[in-house]
Amino acid sequence: MQSYERGGEQHDKEFSGQAILEPDDTQLRILFGTYADIMFILLPYLVIAIFKLWHSDVKSVLLNYDLSVAAGILGGLAVVKFIMGVLIDPKMLRYKEKLAFMISGTVFLILVPSLLFATLVMMSDPVPHMAMFIQPLLLVLGVSAYSGSVIMTNRLLREQSQKEKEARLESAS
Repeated sequence: MQSYERGGEQHDKEFSGQAILEPDDTQLRILFGTYADIMFILLPYLVIAIFKLWHSDVKSVLLNYDLSVAAGILGGLAVVKFIMGVLIDPKMLRYKEKLAFMISGTVFLILVPSLLFATLVMMSDPVPHMAMFIQPLLLVLGVSAYSGSVIMTNRLLREQSQKEKEARLESAS
């Protein structure tokens, strides 16, 4: 157990190699904001899907390029969130390899396939039935990448500030 003083009180925290994962108000606000962004981005696609379901069937929704476009938008926003994490706090440059990996993975697994798949679906006269499975998968990956980018950036910032606090406490001792 490591003890430290904050605000005149004595607190005991057990530190492992990872940051403390207790949700606080700031983390919850960030998560709610992230999910609100996702819902706002997906709202027009939901309206289009409801309209198409009203006039035809589920197959028409799954065989259209809308899901791939939404996945591409979320993938692009995930890349922007990773980059903004570095721009907001220059201390994040310490994690540049992790962030470069996450950006590359998002571009490679979500952004490029989503945009390419949307184009292929638009150009195909009979759309292959595999589109019914791939497009929802790309959309789920896009949502995961966007929310994951916010969570990862927040976690790295929190980890960095926790290490700084530990270093200050050790130097004060």
